[in-house]
Amino acid sequence: MKVLRQILPSLVYFLSVCVVLSQCGHHVQRSLDLYEHLLNSSRYNPSIIPSCGSDDKVTVRIGMALRDIVEVTEKQQIIRTKVWIRLKWKDCLMQWDPRLFRNQTELIVPYSQIWMPDITLYEGISDEDNMPGLRDYRASITSSGDVMYNFPTILTVVCKINVAYFPFDHQVCSLKFGSWMYSGKNIDLEKLSDKIDISSFLTHNEWDVINTVAIKHNIYYLCCPDPYPDITFHIHMKRKPIFYVVTIIFPCFLINLLTFVGFVLPAYSGEKISLQVTVLLSTTVFLLLVQDKLPSSSEHFPFLAVYFAVSMALVCVSCIFSGIVLYVSYRLPEEHQIPWLVRYIFLDKLRVLLCVKGETALNDEKCVQINDIRCLDTGKSIPQQRCVDIHRGRKSRKDSNLVFSESNEIPEYDTKTKTQMRSIVTVKGHMSDEWELLANVLDRFFLWIYLCMSIANSAVFCSIVNNYEGKDIPLL
Repeated sequence: MKVLRQILPSLVYFLSVCVVLSQCGHHVQRSLDLYEHLLNSSRYNPSIIPSCGSDDKVTVRIGMALRDIVEVTEKQQIIRTKVWIRLKWKDCLMQWDPRLFRNQTELIVPYSQIWMPDITLYEGISDEDNMPGLRDYRASITSSGDVMYNFPTILTVVCKINVAYFPFDHQVCSLKFGSWMYSGKNIDLEKLSDKIDISSFLTHNEWDVINTVAIKHNIYYLCCPDPYPDITFHIHMKRKPIFYVVTIIFPCFLINLLTFVGFVLPAYSGEKISLQVTVLLSTTVFLLLVQDKLPSSSEHFPFLAVYFAVSMALVCVSCIFSGIVLYVSYRLPEEHQIPWLVRYIFLDKLRVLLCVKGETALNDEKCVQINDIRCLDTGKSIPQQRCVDIHRGRKSRKDSNLVFSESNEIPEYDTKTKTQMRSIVTVKGHMSDEWELLANVLDRFFLWIYLCMSIANSAVFCSIVNNYEGKDIPLL
């Protein structure tokens, strides 16, 4: 009795294992019997479309789940997506009575053992295979003859990219599936759902999926009298613009602001035009960045490139303005007189309107021609250019050899000059240079012109891209 108690647990374990192995053996044998029954070469050929009647055609239902957007290459206008393809159809030769096979209602078989519809991605451009992984998985068959074949794949297709609103653009890419050989007389296509399944979609760092739709078409081709049905899946995507705003648009705004510094710099600094030329070259670099990113298309030219081009044109205009200011600033009042109309418009009217401070400009009646100035110590005549420098005075330069008298009169003129000098008020400190004053007025005037054009350019660009929501892109 004691020995029986010791061997009883081992005996129970052995019997349990035998029962399990027996059931597994029955299950394997049942599946094997069903497999041999269905795929017997005498009744089934996987190379021939299953047809159980004269007018019977196979209806293939197609669905798709979007898993990830692998890559969108704008320059080549290509999109790569990772998707799960779902195919369902009814095979009348794959039906059986579950009661004859111990109530087995499902059988899983390799791809190559049953007939499969030749579903093709029409716009696929993959170098290896149209739909990689199509033949690597297994199909599930039910006792009613319903076949379901699901497989993951990476699809590479041509997608026409509209870059007009880059980087605030919306894109619609289409995946068109259909039978390549069988017409609508043999195979009919239906969609499993009106939309693409995006419940398992992985969040992309650049694109958001806004909407999807599945559309069925029946197309007649010139080669064949029967229609060829297809199911087209449209994916509406929106770009996330924050990266391009921070790296391209915002730096361009800052660089364009440097152009205003060129109007503030004085003419004698020598850096007005060089600064604006530097800004022009920097804007050209940003335009090249956009050019390298986008396709060479004349159909949809990006507004961002237009904005950069207009900004470059404005910087060129500012360079011309600075050249005019420098030309006016270095004209000598002793050699050139300002026309009365220019003096009236810019010195009398615009100077007050633009709040340009300056002393009263010299009138023609107050101008005195100095023929000769001599040094008190040496009695030598001072060169004419040195006289001009003393007269202009804007650089606060005084010759150490020149001494003013207590009455602020410059001595040692010839008799004719002294007579003329007694009739005017002597200059205290710096004499007013009306050409320099005109240059300052023009500089301020050009600044406001550039400011208005620059604001208009930026406002038009921002209003265009900010109000764009992609409603003009059809999904059908």
